[in-house]
Amino acid sequence: MAIGLKIYLPDRVFVQTKADKVLLPVIEGNLTIINERAPRSQLLTEGVVALLDENNNAFKKWKIGGGVAEIAEDICQIAVEQIEEI
Repeated sequence: MAIGLKIYLPDRVFVQTKADKVLLPVIEGNLTIINERAPRSQLLTEGVVALLDENNNAFKKWKIGGGVAEIAEDICQIAVEQIEEI
């Protein structure tokens, strides 16, 4: 089952999509978000946000300069100031 992803810049929604998993850069390393994960707020570090398929292969990546993520049962919302597709 897919998880929704929304990435916000200060002035607009940058992307709205779905993936099997979302990989986030956090202080401890990388955090993989799956559908029905327990809700949490997470500070993001500079690094790469990636969309993963069912085999854990990244099919879309963005470099961010840090931010914050709000994770609920079936959606991951990320607020960033800088983002670049890679």
